[in-house]
Amino acid sequence: MIDFLKISSLAIFDEIELEFGPGLNCITGETGAGKSLILGALTLLLGAKASRDLVRPGREKTSIEALFRVSGEEMVLRREIFPSGSNRCYIDGKLATVANLAEVSSDLIHIYGQHEYQDLLNPAQHMAILEDLAGLDRSEIHAAHDALCAAHKQLHDLETKLRQYQLDKDDLVFSLNELRSIAISQGLEDELSAELSLAYSAAELKRSAHLAEDILYSGNTSVVDLLAQVREHLSKITSIDQRLFDFSQSLENIVAQIEDISLGLRERIETYEYDPEKIETLEGNLHALQDLKRKYKTDESGLLALKDDLAKRIAITEDSSSALQEASSALELAQETYERLLSQYLRNRTSFADTFCSRINTTLKDLGMPGTCFDVQQSDPDHIGDLIVDARGEIAPANSLLKGEFFISTNVGQNPLPLCRTASGGELSRIMLAIKVQQKTTQDATLVFDEIDSGISGQTAFMIAHRLKELSNNAQSIVVTHLHQVASLADTHFVITKNVVDANTVSTVHSVHEMDRVMELARMMGGETPSSTVIEHAKELVKNHENLAQTYP
Repeated sequence: MIDFLKISSLAIFDEIELEFGPGLNCITGETGAGKSLILGALTLLLGAKASRDLVRPGREKTSIEALFRVSGEEMVLRREIFPSGSNRCYIDGKLATVANLAEVSSDLIHIYGQHEYQDLLNPAQHMAILEDLAGLDRSEIHAAHDALCAAHKQLHDLETKLRQYQLDKDDLVFSLNELRSIAISQGLEDELSAELSLAYSAAELKRSAHLAEDILYSGNTSVVDLLAQVREHLSKITSIDQRLFDFSQSLENIVAQIEDISLGLRERIETYEYDPEKIETLEGNLHALQDLKRKYKTDESGLLALKDDLAKRIAITEDSSSALQEASSALELAQETYERLLSQYLRNRTSFADTFCSRINTTLKDLGMPGTCFDVQQSDPDHIGDLIVDARGEIAPANSLLKGEFFISTNVGQNPLPLCRTASGGELSRIMLAIKVQQKTTQDATLVFDEIDSGISGQTAFMIAHRLKELSNNAQSIVVTHLHQVASLADTHFVITKNVVDANTVSTVHSVHEMDRVMELARMMGGETPSSTVIEHAKELVKNHENLAQTYP
C-alpha cells in the first residue's frame, strides 16, 4: 500500500503531500482542479511516458516520490523529469531505469479508469482474471502438455529415423562391418605402432639381449663371476674389520639384482623372433585403422561411438515394431493424462464461472446495470479431446485450448457479444469494480479508481459507494470521485483546491475532517453555496460514517 506521496513542480502543483491511510481514500475537488494529475503522477511511477510539458514553468524538474509498505517492509520510489525530457528514476535511493521502476511498481499499483481497463479490453487476459479469482493454476496443465509434446516428438523422430534407416540400411551394415574388421580400442594406433617397431627390430633386439645377458651372467668372465671374487675378498676383510659389513650386504643385493636382470633378459630373448606374417598382419591392421580414422574424420573413441550408434540404428530397423509400439504407448499415455487434466481443469473453471457470472450480474444490477447478462464462453470440457491434435497433426498449444472470453448483453433479449467490442467506458468501469469485489483476499497492491462513478447518481451511486468500501477492506483503495455518496464512506478524504497566486495557477491538496469535510460533501451535493438543508444532510452523512464503516469491519 501507499503510505505517502509527494509531488513537486508538476503542472499546476507546486508541492503537495498526501498521507494515505488503509481502506478507502477519496480525492474530490472542482473540475479542473487537478484530480487527474495525481493519478498521472502515479502512472509516471508505473513507468508511463513522461512529457517535458509536465514540468512546472520556471522549475528545474518535476519530482514524484512515494513511500510504499509491502509485507511489512518499506520501499521508496522516485522519478524526476527534466525540461529537456530526460528522466531519473530511483528505487530505495539507488538509480534505476524506467523499465526497472515499471517492473517494481506494477505489483504495487493497479489503476482503473474510464480508459485504463486494458485487461477487460484484452480477451487474452480474461481467463487470467477468472483463474486468479478461482485460485486455479495452469502449471500442471503446462507440464502435462510439455510431456505430451515430448512424447509426440519422440514418436515422430523415431518414425523419421526408421524411414531413413531403412533407406540407408545397406550402407549402415557395410560401415558397421568395416568398423568391426579390426578390434578397435582406445590408443590402438600407438599400440600397433609400438608392436610393429618391435617386430621390425626382432633380430637386432635378440642379438643385443644375448650379448647383455652373456656379459652379466653366462659369459666366461661375467659380471656375476667378477662380483663373486669381490664378495670373497670382502668376506676376508669383514672377518677382521666389521665396519665394512654393510658393503658386503650391499654387494649381496647387487648380485641378486643382476641375476634377476639376467633371468628377465633370457625370457625376453625367447620372444624376439622375426615373423614376416606377424609384421604383415600388424601393418594391415595399422593401415586399416588409419584409413578408418581418415574416412570418418575421428579418433579411436569416435570410431567406437560410431560403431555403437550404427549397431543401435541397425537394431532399430530389425526390431522397429517394438520401438514404435513403445513410443506409441508413451504418446497415448501422455495424451490421456493431458486430456484428463485439461478436461478437469475446464470443468473446475466452468463451475466457478457459473457462480462468478451470477455474482457479477447481481452486482451489476446493484450498480445501475439492470438487465445485464455477463457470461464466460470457453471450450467444452466434454469435447476438448477432439482439439488436442490440430488438422496438421501437431499438438495444439495449451493456451489455445484454455482460452475463453467475457461476453455481455446490456439489454434484455439481446444475445451476449464480446465484452471488448460492446461495453462502454462507464460499463467497463463498473464491470471491473464488480470483478474486483469478488476478490476477497487481502493484497498489498493499491487499487486506484479514476471516476469509476462517472454518469452515476441516486441509489446506484450508493451501491457503488458500498462496493468500493467493501473492496477497500481487502486492498487499499484510492478513488477520484465526484459523488458525495462515495466520499461520505471514505476513511481518508482529500480535497484539491485550485487558486491563482501572483498570476499563476496553483492547486493544493489537504485532508478534511469534521466541519471541513461536511462543507466539502455539501459542495458536492449543492454547489459552491449549498443551502442549510444540504449542509445538514452532509452533517448527517459524516455523523453516520462510523456506523456505516462498522458494516465493513
